[in-house]
Amino acid sequence: MSTRAQWIEETLRAELAPSHLQIIDESDQHAGNRVESHFRVVVVSDRFEGQMLIKRHRMTQDPLKPAFEQGLHALALHTYTPAEWTERPDAPASPPCLGGGH
Repeated sequence: MSTRAQWIEETLRAELAPSHLQIIDESDQHAGNRVESHFRVVVVSDRFEGQMLIKRHRMTQDPLKPAFEQGLHALALHTYTPAEWTERPDAPASPPCLGGGH
């Protein structure tokens, strides 16, 4: 696992106490010379109970703001409560990159 991926994992474990966490580096699927710039993040946490999707994404993304300032370009976020994850224990795949320097 890469340095940035490790930092993302450590940060989200501390912030969200997830029961399931996947950090997938998808940088190689994007145009340009991108290294550790695009990640797919799957988080299952009790802390998402009763929260709307936008709030879940903010809860996940806000602690990672320092990484965006240092070259992180995109996160594909998949946020679930434990009950939702039990019903659907797999997150959708990311769509293919359309280019455009992303």
